[in-house]
Amino acid sequence: MSASSRKLCLGCVLVWSVTQVFGFTLDGVLAPWQTPRLGYNLNASLFGGPMNLGEEYRWNVPVVYYTFTPEFLNYFGQKGVDEIEKAIKFMNDLPPVSQLNLEDYPLTSQRINHRAEAVFLVDLKSEALSFLLQGAGVTDPTRYVYTLRNRWISPGGAPTNYYVIKRNFDPVTLHHSSFVNGTLWTYTTIIDGPVRSLAITAPVDPLALLGLISAPVTSGFVGGTGLLVQGGFWTGLTRDDVGGLKYIYHRTNYNVENPPPNAFTGIGTSTVTGGGGSPWTIPAPPPTNAPPGTVVTNNFITTAVRSGIEKVAYQRVDFDSRFGFFEPFTNSWADTIVTNGATRSQTLLRPQLSADIIFDAADLQGPDDNGGAVVVQADAINWTNNAALNGLFDPAANFGPGVIQPAQGGAGSLVLTFNAVGPLLLNINPFFLSEANAFIVPFLWGSFDGSTNEPVVYPVGTSIYQVEAQVLGGR
Repeated sequence: MSASSRKLCLGCVLVWSVTQVFGFTLDGVLAPWQTPRLGYNLNASLFGGPMNLGEEYRWNVPVVYYTFTPEFLNYFGQKGVDEIEKAIKFMNDLPPVSQLNLEDYPLTSQRINHRAEAVFLVDLKSEALSFLLQGAGVTDPTRYVYTLRNRWISPGGAPTNYYVIKRNFDPVTLHHSSFVNGTLWTYTTIIDGPVRSLAITAPVDPLALLGLISAPVTSGFVGGTGLLVQGGFWTGLTRDDVGGLKYIYHRTNYNVENPPPNAFTGIGTSTVTGGGGSPWTIPAPPPTNAPPGTVVTNNFITTAVRSGIEKVAYQRVDFDSRFGFFEPFTNSWADTIVTNGATRSQTLLRPQLSADIIFDAADLQGPDDNGGAVVVQADAINWTNNAALNGLFDPAANFGPGVIQPAQGGAGSLVLTFNAVGPLLLNINPFFLSEANAFIVPFLWGSFDGSTNEPVVYPVGTSIYQVEAQVLGGR
């Protein structure tokens, strides 16, 4: 090989190594400085804020249970359930994170169904998948690749000053990163409103279609502020999505943690099932009311060093079909801890009095002056900050690491409520006040893919032809 050829090959390698940079953003409890004034907590569809390295939040139980409320079933029907199950399958098909090869995952996942796009359909499955990722500890890196940290006004009332930081990290080097799925991002301006400010991020390359080409699944639709477009759907997780999960749940990521508050251990519990099988063997006992044959004891190690659990399995449970109540049960798992320099395992049990993730449907439009259509409301996830447990020098200045607590009592850890208001018509005073000249609010739930199958429109029983007639003319 000639010297010029070797230089050319070396140049290709260098270009590849420079451009193939990526990024993920950790999701966790809002820090005190993450205020609406600095652009945080602005949307009911987004929960939490961007965390620093070492401040990750994660499930520390191997099985997370999910269910559907009667309201969800009434609005979305069995087809809606099937679509959520497809989103769950993307998560369950992931191998243990130590076996993840990031190169096996694409830099882009979004595809467009143009018939669904024409009538403003938002894909139910895809939006659910975005929220499942956020609920597992990773959030939208395109939103926080650059973000505001401080804002202050100089003496005399001008000028207004800002500190801008990065909350995006490369999954391989763990360095701060300006890249998302290989696309370079920057911030183009800072909007400073009367009560809110925001750093506006965008790809550097004008041909990147505002980031749509390399959009991570964590971006979602989230009320129209994300990168999942109407008519768009995810075909799977991207490289940066799994990169964030690999960092959080890897077995070499050790944190001091407690098990769930209602966990206990017992002797003679051979009838208790453990996540993978049927969970209906015994009723859910509190530690003081165990089933016959169980000797309950709290003699187990609670606060201890625990590694990432490698894989979270999502398992469905249902409300009783006759009475609409959740049927409690008890699950068990092997809890691995590090104590006195040695690794040991202990069997823990936990009463499951509610599903951990609940898929719900309701009219989310709220009162007057609500500012527009709310797509999904994500009730604040149950985070516990373990900074003090981990012996950090100043726990008050650290906002993690922590755990995502599974359901306690009858309340779920994460409730995802999909807007079931139905089609919305917008009238504007004084000239557009009839059905004939109303505007179609561009938001309807649908299910579709890249096949020639007709898109499904919700609520169940809605015809795609009816929607097309209304949106495209003819009403």
